[in-house]
Amino acid sequence: MLASQLLARSQRPIVGRVCPAAPRAAPQRRCFRVTAGAATGGKEEGSKSTVAIASATSSDEEALGLTGGAGAAAAGAQPADNAWRWEESEDAVKAYGALAALLVLGTVTPLHSTQLADLPYFIGLAVCTIYIGAHRGLTTRQRQQITLKEGILAPVLASASLFGFYLLIKYLPDFNPQIFLNAYFWMLGSFAIGGAAVPVLRQVGGPLGEKSIKFGVPEGLLLDEAGNSIRQAELAPTDIMSVALALGLSSAELASGHSNFTLNNLIATLVATDILQLIGPRSFRTAGLLLLGLLVYDVFWVFGSPKVIGDNVMLTVATSDVISGPTRILFPRIPGGGSTAEAAAAAFPFSLLGLGDIAVPGLLACLTLRYDASRSVDMKARAVAAAEAITSALASLDPKATSRQVADATADAACNAYDRIADQEALQREQSLDGTNAGSVGGGGDGESAAAANRLGASLVRGVSAAASGASALGAGRNSLGASTRAAAQQAVLYQRTYFTPVMVSYVFGLALAFVANDITKLGQPALLYIVPSTLGAVLLTALTRGEVGRLWSYTDVPSFGLPSREDLNGEEDKKKEKEAADNN
Repeated sequence: MLASQLLARSQRPIVGRVCPAAPRAAPQRRCFRVTAGAATGGKEEGSKSTVAIASATSSDEEALGLTGGAGAAAAGAQPADNAWRWEESEDAVKAYGALAALLVLGTVTPLHSTQLADLPYFIGLAVCTIYIGAHRGLTTRQRQQITLKEGILAPVLASASLFGFYLLIKYLPDFNPQIFLNAYFWMLGSFAIGGAAVPVLRQVGGPLGEKSIKFGVPEGLLLDEAGNSIRQAELAPTDIMSVALALGLSSAELASGHSNFTLNNLIATLVATDILQLIGPRSFRTAGLLLLGLLVYDVFWVFGSPKVIGDNVMLTVATSDVISGPTRILFPRIPGGGSTAEAAAAAFPFSLLGLGDIAVPGLLACLTLRYDASRSVDMKARAVAAAEAITSALASLDPKATSRQVADATADAACNAYDRIADQEALQREQSLDGTNAGSVGGGGDGESAAAANRLGASLVRGVSAAASGASALGAGRNSLGASTRAAAQQAVLYQRTYFTPVMVSYVFGLALAFVANDITKLGQPALLYIVPSTLGAVLLTALTRGEVGRLWSYTDVPSFGLPSREDLNGEEDKKKEKEAADNN
C-alpha cells in the first residue's frame, strides 16, 4: 500500500520548489520533496510546505538517525560514543592479527637460511605498519599537520641530525648515550604497545572487554581532551592486561639489549604506526615536496657521502652499536645475501629496513586514505537514516491517518534524512578544497564561516564560505550544517579506497625493486629512490585516469573527520558554563 502511494505521488504534479542547478560548492538536494496540489496552482502553499520540511529541529536530528556522530557534528557537539572508529572494528583486529602472525613467522629458524625469505618479511611488516597507521589516523583527535614550509625544511633537518650522529659515532666512540636511549625506547615502546593492545583486546575479550571497573580519581590527575578534570575513571579488565603486556614486552626487549629482532620489530612497527597516526602532510603539494626532498637526502647520504666525506654516513649510523634501539626492522642475515660489498654491512648480523623507508612513503599513503575518506559516499548511513526516519514518522502519526498522510509523512522524513547525510558529505568535500576550485563560487560569509576559516587555515576560507552560502539555499534547517561541520569518517571508506590501494601496491613494487637492486649490486640501497617515484607516480596516474588532477592539487586535509577540535570542545564547555550560570541566576 505504501509503495503504491509513493508511486502515485511521484506521478502527480509537483508543487513547491525543486532545486535548480546549484553551484558546485553548494550541497545539492538528492531527494526531492513532492507535494500534492491542484494542477492549476497551489504554488504558495506548496513552497511553504517544502521549506517547512527542509528545516528540522534538534529533535528531528535524533529521529533521523544520523550515524557516526553526524548530528552531533552538525550541532558542534562531541560525537556520540557509537561513532565509528577503525581501531574498534573487525578490520583492525585482522590487521593487528596479520602483523602478529608475520612477527611469529619470522622466528621460524629454517627461514633464516632460505634465500629471499627476508623480502616478504620486510614487505609484510611495512605494509601492515602503513595500513594500521593510516586507518588509525582517520579518527584521531590529536593530529599534527606538516605545512609546506616544514616539508621543505625536513630534508635539511634530517641531514643535520644524521650527520650529528655520525660525528658522535666517529669522533666520540667512548661517549655512551645508551642509558638515556634505553629509558626513552622503553617508555616509547610501552606506550606504543599499550595503545595498540587496549582497543584490540577489548574487541576480542568478550565480557572482559566491557568497562566494568570504576574508581574515583583525584581532582586534576586525569584530564579529558577538552582539558576538563576526570573525576571517575572506567576500565575494562582487558585494559589491565594491555598494560601488563606493554610493560612486559618493553622490558623484555630492553633486557635483550635490543638483540631480539622480533621484539625490536614489534616496537619499531608500532612506534611507526603512532607516527603515521599523529603526523601527516596538509596537502598533496606538501607531500610531493617532502617525499622528493627526502629522496634527495636518502640518495646523497648513501651514494654521495662516500665521495664527499669519504664514508657511507647512512650505513655507518644504521649499523652502529653506539646508538641502538627499535629504529629499524631487522631480519637475520641470510648467508650470501644482502649487502656484502661494504665492510660495515657485511659485519652486521642482520638485514635491515629503516623506519624512514616505511614512515616517509606512509605519510603519502595516509593522505590518500584521508582523501578517499573525504570523498566516500556512505550509502549504508543514508539508508539507515532514511529507514529510522520512516519508523519515527510512522510512530508519530495519528492512528486515524489516511494512507495519503502516511505516504506523505514517511516520504518527507526519508528524503530529509537521506539529504542531510548527503549534505554532510558534500560539505566535507568542499571544506577540503583550498579555494583554487571553489573560489569563484559564492561570496561573503558570516561569523561562523570566518571562525571556521581561522581554525582550519586561511586557505580554506573561500571553499568554506561557498559551502555555507550554498547550504542556505536548501532551507533554514540546512544552516545547522555550518561551514565548520566535518563529516565523520565512516566504514564505507574501507570499500572506497580509490587512491590508497594503488599507492600501497606501488609501495610494494618500489620496495621489492630496492631489494632486488641490493641483491644484484651487493651494496646498500636508498630505498626511497625506488619507492618515492612509484608511489607518487601511482597517485598521479590514478588522478589522470579519473580526471581529478586539479581536485587533488587543491585538496587540503582537515585535522580530523567528524571530531571536534580543542577549540570546539572549549567553546561547548564555555556555553555550558554560561547556561548553568544563567540558570542559577
